[in-house]
Amino acid sequence: MLPAAREAIAAVDADPRAATKSLVTGGIGTGKTTLLAAMRTTFRSAGRQVLSRPPDAGTPGDGAGYALVVDDAHLLGDDDLDRLTDLAGDPASTVVIATQALMHRSRLQVLMTVLARENPEVALRPLTAAQVQEAATSALGASVGPELTRLLVSVTGGFPFLVSAALSAIPDGAQSARQAAHFALIERLARLDGHLLDTLLVMTLSPGLGPDDVAAALRIPADEAVAAVDSARATALIDPAHTSQFLAAVHDGIAQIVGAARHHDVEMAVLDSQLALCTLTADLALRIADHGVRDDRLATALTDFAARVPDRPARAARLYRAATDAGTTAVRPALADALVLTGDCVTAGRLADDLLTSQDPDERAAAVRIAASIALHDGAARQAADLFAWLGPAPDAVVGAAETIAALAVGDAAAVRSTAQGPPSGPPTAVARSARAITEGLVMTLDQPYPAAIARLSQAIAVDAVHGVLPDTPAALVTLAALHGGDPVRARSVIGRAVLADSRPDRADATFVTSRHRLLQGWAYMQDGQLAAAAAAIPADGDPRLHRRDALWAAALHTGIARRSGDTGAMQMHWRSAMDVLAESSADLFTVLPLGELWIAASRLRQVDQVRHSLDEVFGLLAALGDPLLWSIPLHWAGVHAGILANSPDAVAPHGAALTAAAPHAQFAKALAAAGRTWLRVLADRVDVAEVTAAARGLALHGHTWDATRLAGQAALQTTDSRAAQAMLQLARDLKATVAASDASVPSSATDTVAPPPAVPQRVSSTQLSEREREVAELLLQGLPYREIGSQLFISAKTVEHHVARIRRRLGAESRSEMLSMLRAALDTPASR
Repeated sequence: MLPAAREAIAAVDADPRAATKSLVTGGIGTGKTTLLAAMRTTFRSAGRQVLSRPPDAGTPGDGAGYALVVDDAHLLGDDDLDRLTDLAGDPASTVVIATQALMHRSRLQVLMTVLARENPEVALRPLTAAQVQEAATSALGASVGPELTRLLVSVTGGFPFLVSAALSAIPDGAQSARQAAHFALIERLARLDGHLLDTLLVMTLSPGLGPDDVAAALRIPADEAVAAVDSARATALIDPAHTSQFLAAVHDGIAQIVGAARHHDVEMAVLDSQLALCTLTADLALRIADHGVRDDRLATALTDFAARVPDRPARAARLYRAATDAGTTAVRPALADALVLTGDCVTAGRLADDLLTSQDPDERAAAVRIAASIALHDGAARQAADLFAWLGPAPDAVVGAAETIAALAVGDAAAVRSTAQGPPSGPPTAVARSARAITEGLVMTLDQPYPAAIARLSQAIAVDAVHGVLPDTPAALVTLAALHGGDPVRARSVIGRAVLADSRPDRADATFVTSRHRLLQGWAYMQDGQLAAAAAAIPADGDPRLHRRDALWAAALHTGIARRSGDTGAMQMHWRSAMDVLAESSADLFTVLPLGELWIAASRLRQVDQVRHSLDEVFGLLAALGDPLLWSIPLHWAGVHAGILANSPDAVAPHGAALTAAAPHAQFAKALAAAGRTWLRVLADRVDVAEVTAAARGLALHGHTWDATRLAGQAALQTTDSRAAQAMLQLARDLKATVAASDASVPSSATDTVAPPPAVPQRVSSTQLSEREREVAELLLQGLPYREIGSQLFISAKTVEHHVARIRRRLGAESRSEMLSMLRAALDTPASR
């Protein structure tokens, strides 16, 4: 029982023979009758006569001798209401009434006003969520959690009679509780008259409907509609506080009572009137369509509503699907577009496949664009290219941009250039300009300098114009080009703005692009050494919304983070996951970055043969495209790393030569070539401070800050000159300083995902380690105890302890943890776990 009801009963219990005036209001099933029954019992226990209806005028009797307790006063006639009002004005009488608060009954309003002057109105409303939880806990004898509370609120609306029905069936499961509440609701609704049911049927379609809408739909006079709406609202069944699920349950219950024919007639009347008044809303149109109404006008309206929300793919998909259910077939390409953006590529793929045989050339072109986008998303670049080859010349700029992306992915240089050379088709709209920028910008990446190509490609994101799905987004393409071109500032700026736009609430369901953008942002973070931020950008493991392309990037990103953190176990686990995805995918030009990272990890794990086929495919694609510098440089840099880790100068040579040959034409290649040469000299114990400094700073300038600090740390360990070692470690500290500030801004939940990058030591005296000390240090960083290290090196645990003490003195570390940090900064070995 509500607190207000308990207070009213307590006031009567305090002095049941005193004159009492009380007004109880509330909708159906809110507990008015229960409250009045308790008051009657109290009055009778005090020896008072209780009347349930007002006595006739002129009937003898002492108003102070009986208690007048009247339920459902809103059902009384005007004469009875006048009589009740007179009695309520008598100071010696006891008058208690319960009623629905009808605003159109003037005499009822007068009575309510008289009673409210004596005592505050006792307003009974549906239970709040907290009150439902309290009632459930009391009835079940156990604490009730938020999930069950939400279920009860959604199926009962907080009405006590429905809560009781649902709770009685809870032991049999949630579905039983829903059914019990549903049956109890229908039983109560069946008591209402037909006019009120029709009104409720209309008003439960949309909370925005009022008396004029009811009058137009039910074809009744305006004053009658006002009274009907007043009665409907007084039931409390259509209160705005109710959940949409409960309002739908009320509507369905009424529809079950009045029958399918009447239900259809009423909804068609609502549709007719709303279209005539030009007041049809998207939500109302959806509700009507969901109830099975098929009408061309409804389908057209739903299509128009969907076209207005291109940035809300989930909403657009629902509207287009409803339009299809309402009878139109013209929106199937738009529906497929929206479904792809929400990540429902399976349904979208079926729609696109059906449209490939359409007689409408525009529908066929749209189907090819959508199907090709899905294919690339699923790691089937060759299928995407085959679709465009089957289609023939692109009919518009958007399809042309999609064709260019697919052709570039599979290394078809002729197809890439032919699309760009063709004359523009259609008017130069913002969409066409953006699509044309994609086509021409991608062609320029094959043979033009990076600044010119990126400038043209960036024009594709100058306006948010391309709403149809493409194999990749303009922001992703620009970011990829920037990462390949060693332009970290542009890459982080472009993808950062894209991720920020994706974070809008209305974009939460656009998983086709949001996951892609976050993974690219994570890649930029990883190369820069911001490992915690990179880990935070990866979708949760096992996310079913990740398709093969994103799953490959996620696994490669995990692998790269683990390698840089020194966690060999995690690196091997994620590398194997990536191999599973790679085996199901065909390599394409846009997988160079993850493939390069997996190549380095494979070399570290001595498993290069596992990636050889994919590497050959990508090198073949690059050769078919004329070995464009922009797309090939990162893979050659990965080859240098892989060769160094494999201790194979012959494997390093061709990639180093390729970088050297590209150096005169690309600053990024020049920096990588210099860094590769320097790294080899460092490993050969030839450390030149100036050379290492220049090489490391060149790497950091082009976004490879982690590689830069790794090179400086390696040089510090290799040199026998303590001053040079000090300079190298100070260089590493300087390079990491900019990374640490950014990484520290990542929320704690993200930094917990992966071990933070190793701190650069603050002090050092000498860093030249003997071969045995290096072996001990590597095993120490794997977290092995002294006894196990000694077992592997065939020395005693005591000798291991002496080696560790010497290592600590050589490094000048003040503690064991500082020594481990120094070693992690310089050695590419597993961190202790």
